[in-house]
Amino acid sequence: MRIAIIDSSCLICLVHLNLASELALYFDVVYVPRSVRIEFNRKHRSRYRLNKLFEAGLFQRCMCKDETNFQLLTAELDAGEAEALIQAQERGAEFFLVDERKAREIGVRQGLTLYGTVRLLARLCLEGYAEDIWGLVRKLRTECDFRVGDEIVRKAIASAETPIGRFSDTLYNR
Repeated sequence: MRIAIIDSSCLICLVHLNLASELALYFDVVYVPRSVRIEFNRKHRSRYRLNKLFEAGLFQRCMCKDETNFQLLTAELDAGEAEALIQAQERGAEFFLVDERKAREIGVRQGLTLYGTVRLLARLCLEGYAEDIWGLVRKLRTECDFRVGDEIVRKAIASAETPIGRFSDTLYNR
């Protein structure tokens, strides 16, 4: 089973672009930690759209059980990223969908395969499920205050040839 854990930045961006359901192409289940849901609802204010994703079955709610590690990680990361990393361990997830550099560094140390928003968008565009990655990135920058450099976008486009799930990321597969 291909299990992913998603952080709020990826979730917010994919929901905003109406592409979150396309993750079913790559994963059997995508867990959304409680802290990520809280941040999503605070920043995106579209609880209805998130609930529709849960109803469809790909996305599932989860809660952190290891409160000690959660508290330790929140010293370095925000709550959503910390809980997502703990959930990845608790649920045996192989994939971590995240944009923030510090969380990516920790995910790499945990042996997770990482994908960021732009890498996911690049693959979706390559496969014909989305159009014009530069237009999508521009929309996210304008409407969601998404911060990503053009060099990261170019690297994501270059790496899009490698199918999701077979690409072992270091830190820059954003």
